[in-house]
Amino acid sequence: MNRMLKRLVVFIVIAVIAGFVFPCVARADGFRMCFVESDVVLERDGKAQVSYTVQWSCRNANLHGFYFEGFNEEPAFDYANAYAVDERGTRYGLDIKRLSPRKYDIILARGQSFRDGVITCFFRYAADLQKSGNLVLTDSRLGRLAVFNWAPVQWNDALEHETVTVHYPVAMPGSSVNAADLEKVKFLTEKYVNQRYLIDYNTIPNKQGEPILSVKFHRRDIPSRYHFQIQTYIDSACFELNSIASMKPVDDAELSKAPEKFMLNRLFPGSIIAQFPLDMTDIILLIVFIALLFGLFPLFIMTRKHCSMLSAQDGIARIQWTGDEWAAPKLQMGTFRRTGKICKDLTALEAGILLDIPLTKLMSMMMNNMERKAMVNVKSTEPLAVERLPGARRSSDPYENILYNAVGVDGAISMDAVYEMFHSLAAGVDQKTWSCDLEATKEYYRKRIDAMLEAKSENSDEGYYWGGYRHHYHHHGMYAHRDYYERSASLDKQLAQKNPQMNNGFSQFRVSAACYEGPFLQNVCHDACHSACHSACHSACHSACHGACHSACVSSGH
Repeated sequence: MNRMLKRLVVFIVIAVIAGFVFPCVARADGFRMCFVESDVVLERDGKAQVSYTVQWSCRNANLHGFYFEGFNEEPAFDYANAYAVDERGTRYGLDIKRLSPRKYDIILARGQSFRDGVITCFFRYAADLQKSGNLVLTDSRLGRLAVFNWAPVQWNDALEHETVTVHYPVAMPGSSVNAADLEKVKFLTEKYVNQRYLIDYNTIPNKQGEPILSVKFHRRDIPSRYHFQIQTYIDSACFELNSIASMKPVDDAELSKAPEKFMLNRLFPGSIIAQFPLDMTDIILLIVFIALLFGLFPLFIMTRKHCSMLSAQDGIARIQWTGDEWAAPKLQMGTFRRTGKICKDLTALEAGILLDIPLTKLMSMMMNNMERKAMVNVKSTEPLAVERLPGARRSSDPYENILYNAVGVDGAISMDAVYEMFHSLAAGVDQKTWSCDLEATKEYYRKRIDAMLEAKSENSDEGYYWGGYRHHYHHHGMYAHRDYYERSASLDKQLAQKNPQMNNGFSQFRVSAACYEGPFLQNVCHDACHSACHSACHSACHSACHGACHSACVSSGH
């Protein structure tokens, strides 16, 4: 009996272990999303440039692409500059195909697939957020404000984190932002925004080099289909808008009523029912339809529904934005950056981006380091001609591999690929320093250049770049291979003449014409957009009305 009992216990233990282990092994294969980051650059006229960074992790599974849907605005995609980069530095083109007015298929170009590792996709589009009702005016006791109410699309996968950065066209007095600066421009947030997200207030230079307000909203451990809604207010003088969100007639003759398609979002911000595209007319018609439908039911059911509708109408009257009882949201300051925290694991190239080493100098040093390792041969600097050497081995640095792939068969270097390489490099810095004190980290690396040189081998990549940085700051080198730095200076001079927008650090380049102009021209055909919008609104309203009525009937027990 004891022997049988022991066997039974062993069998149960093995079964329990297998129940835990095998599902974990099964879940190890496949692909999943790691994180999503969105960047919104607002213009004074209500137009915006929206960028997405989406990272996937794959294991023994072929990833071809994903669907992009659930947005409210009308996107004008930058098809030419959509791309993906894997962890080895290999670059893939992206095809963006329109499946319906509100659904796109984003896939790897030329039928490619990605199997093992991590791949990051970059794409962007231009949109008119005033036209879509996401950026309009509103009245309050503080005066007329501009309200920004927007959310990125919802994703089926759970995410490690999601971040939204909004750049406002508001000049700031310095490189840092304090409560007094925000109060001066009447910057406010809804209470639920402060409760859900970590918020960081910062500045970035605009196209003219002036610091403007940049606000980052961050949250970790994002569940599936999370609605990352943001609602902020700022002084209306910061924009030049001609639409206003109001539930009663507007006296200003020059303003038109904004097409507010999600009126239920006033009552239930960020909830599931707030996603139904219903304006005030749709809500009134829906209430009338429900009243007529339930008029045929017994008196008890009709009475309960009647009382519910009266309560709902009272609630709407109490929260009117332009009503007498409107209460201005209170500002709550918050940040996920820790004062004094230093990121000490940056690579030499990432440190160069953070220290704002001119991009031409970084590119020339990378090219000469690749020549030092027999990957390429710089045949001439004027004009610039580069030759890939046969049998060259891949670099251990993924960014050098991206630059290597940018060299064409004719010896020319694709500057578009160079720009994308610097964007990827900056994204890597942002991932490592998201919770760090940037100024303290910069000062740490400035003071430790000599220490970094002593800790690295003379012939290593790290030692080469730190020597170049020391040459940049102190105008002299430390190693015997000083001719590489002299050749780098010659190449730097030629690159600066041909590409003046790169003769600055990345903080200036990211707002230059080379970074934002071109594909964002909004020359979309009016007839095509009008037809697409009409079709989308018709199908969305029909589905929402049918779903709402069905839910109402089911919730009543019928």
